[in-house]
Amino acid sequence: MILENYIECMNNSDFEGIALLFTEDCRFNDGGGRTIHVDDLVVTGRQELKAAFKEVWKQYKVRAKIVKLNANSMEYDVCLGDVVLPCIGCATLKDDLIDEYIVRPR
Repeated sequence: MILENYIECMNNSDFEGIALLFTEDCRFNDGGGRTIHVDDLVVTGRQELKAAFKEVWKQYKVRAKIVKLNANSMEYDVCLGDVVLPCIGCATLKDDLIDEYIVRPR
């Protein structure tokens, strides 16, 4: 499943792999860090998404673990160093790629 691939790429710091899971003009809104007062990461487009992920990885050691997986959504824990962020993400697919991905705290 595409969301499993997303987590695998995250855990391998594979920014190119992450970007290739998304459409060229994707929309990405990650509000998973709201519980620790981090602004939402909002980007549009595959290249902007790839650049944003690179920046996050410069600041933190990022790991993720799936808690519950559904067809187009999942509950997962994202670790930014020692901080664990329980998240829920929902993907809208287009042509078997992620066109929109929204993440919120769970």
